[in-house]
Amino acid sequence: MPQKRDYYEVLDLSKNATEADIKKAFRKKAMQHHPDRNPDDPEAASKFKEASESYEILANPEKRSAYDRFGFSGVESSFSNVNPGDFSSVMDIFNTIFQNDFSGDDFFSSLFGRRRTRRSSGPQNGSDLLMNYEISFEDAIYGVTKIIDVPIKKPCPDCGGIGTEKGTSPETCPECKGAGVVMVSQRTAFGIFSSQQTCRRCKGSGEIISKPCKTCKGTGDSDEHERIKLDIPPGVDSGFRLRVRGKGEKGRLGGPRGDLYFRLIVDSHPFYKRQGDNIIVELSIPYPIAVLGGDMIVPTLYGPEKVKIPKKTKEGNVLRLDRKGIQRKTQYGMNYGDFLIIVHYAIPDKLSETEKELLTQLKDTMPLPKKQEKLFQKLIEDSKKNKVKH
Repeated sequence: MPQKRDYYEVLDLSKNATEADIKKAFRKKAMQHHPDRNPDDPEAASKFKEASESYEILANPEKRSAYDRFGFSGVESSFSNVNPGDFSSVMDIFNTIFQNDFSGDDFFSSLFGRRRTRRSSGPQNGSDLLMNYEISFEDAIYGVTKIIDVPIKKPCPDCGGIGTEKGTSPETCPECKGAGVVMVSQRTAFGIFSSQQTCRRCKGSGEIISKPCKTCKGTGDSDEHERIKLDIPPGVDSGFRLRVRGKGEKGRLGGPRGDLYFRLIVDSHPFYKRQGDNIIVELSIPYPIAVLGGDMIVPTLYGPEKVKIPKKTKEGNVLRLDRKGIQRKTQYGMNYGDFLIIVHYAIPDKLSETEKELLTQLKDTMPLPKKQEKLFQKLIEDSKKNKVKH
């Protein structure tokens, strides 16, 4: 049995490839190795299957993470029991993987400049929906349960979702004879291809409505709202998706509804800045504490913490509180970020007469560092010589 190739190598990707990079790389490989474009290459189906399997793993964040950590033993691919020569099985899995990424029409159109669709006469799942949902920084950190009103489509109460007037029914499409598809032959650079194309008249349904319902205009839908409970776990960040099963678009011919996805958008915070699972804050400290050292109380995400400021702390130094950043649960257990404090010197806007007097005394008793003083003296002498020359 030939040894499996690294998934990144198959798609010519680096380890830090983005989701967009992965999709782009797979599209290129799929077009390159699709058996319909390579009728004389007996290995085309195997290469196409290899590229599809690589995409299945790398496009799934959880599977990709497991693969990066444990290699092939960390993932269980849908392709594990597929015969490389059984191209129909590969295509069935391929269609499952890409039902939300590439429509069949778009993909095969990019391959051959034509459309290729297949209509199922049985129930079909409804499409998934995606909504953006904005939450506060605090809700993202600590987690929260929200009750949300979302617009949904339910069967029209007058026609029961059929889309026709009462007492009438949809009619068989005369153009495709109810098949929902028509056969089309087209000459391409690779020869003549015969393919199924979605019927333009009935749009693949196999039926037409000559007397549409006046309430829903033939759509069979009624626009309503539904209250949905959304449990947001602690530690989420912008881009995190939550799925609510069965709340997407309705299915066809009695098929189940799709799923509803919420993509979270987290508001910024005036004090805390997030970087991965770490929290970064900017802290201004009095100059005497920076020189002599001392303690300060800092508000962290999980309560006040005493922070020790070391002696001779410089502007821009970073102090770290371990495991005081974002706390979130992963598939491998709890993950704890750190709390990072960037130190700045606090310069007062106003000074009292006493403060001015003390600072004046301090200025007179604290000369420049010796190294800097020697350097300055040399540069001053050099500048005087240059001034005489010019």
